[in-house]
Amino acid sequence: MSGVLTALEDIFQPEPATSAAAATAVIGARPSPLPALHLDAALRAVAPHLADQPRADWAAALEQPLARAGIASVRCVAAFLGQCAVESGGFQELEEDLYYSAVRLCEVWPSRFADIASAEACAMQPEKLANIVYADRMGNGDAASGDGWRFRGRGLIQITGRWAYEHFARAMNMPLDQAVSHAGTRAGAADSAVWFWTANDLNALAGSWSIDLLTRKINGGSAGAAERIRLCDAALHALEA
Repeated sequence: MSGVLTALEDIFQPEPATSAAAATAVIGARPSPLPALHLDAALRAVAPHLADQPRADWAAALEQPLARAGIASVRCVAAFLGQCAVESGGFQELEEDLYYSAVRLCEVWPSRFADIASAEACAMQPEKLANIVYADRMGNGDAASGDGWRFRGRGLIQITGRWAYEHFARAMNMPLDQAVSHAGTRAGAADSAVWFWTANDLNALAGSWSIDLLTRKINGGSAGAAERIRLCDAALHALEA
């Protein structure tokens, strides 16, 4: 998750209203019809552990947001699904897992936790951890504000931090609290991932099949690079079949 945060911190700094309006226009654009891309088959390829009904539910949740945002070519849809599959644990994890052991905290946040002793106070305490490690970042207030927990990662591409949620809320024409709750639902997870994708013009990279560059844009690094390539390729093959 730390890589995603790096990407989000780089992308979602305070922006002029014109930028937010542009993002809103992307989400609210007139739907353009998707070709017969067999979303169900592509989801089966990238998330083979999903049962039939959840897979059908995801296909239904994704169809209209993808169409509205113009994520319609075979390559764009394949890259989107492959990347989302990695970010969401196969379309099964819609909220950031912050149940970390002390040892894991030292690995994930070495700048915050220099040793096991310093990490023990936050080990297996997700709300406390979020409020500390996300304090004074990404538009969040200090640890006492509770913003770290309130604006923790949610969705298929986990958006994190007050700035990201404010941008998403404006794009969806929702109050902030409603957008936060929405991002944790299946429909909202699809909406937030499509919003992130369009706000960062990722169709261009998907169209040229630049999967490593897409990974860096989404993750802030190269975590899971080989698996991302494998799943994007699997989705592409399924859509082209």
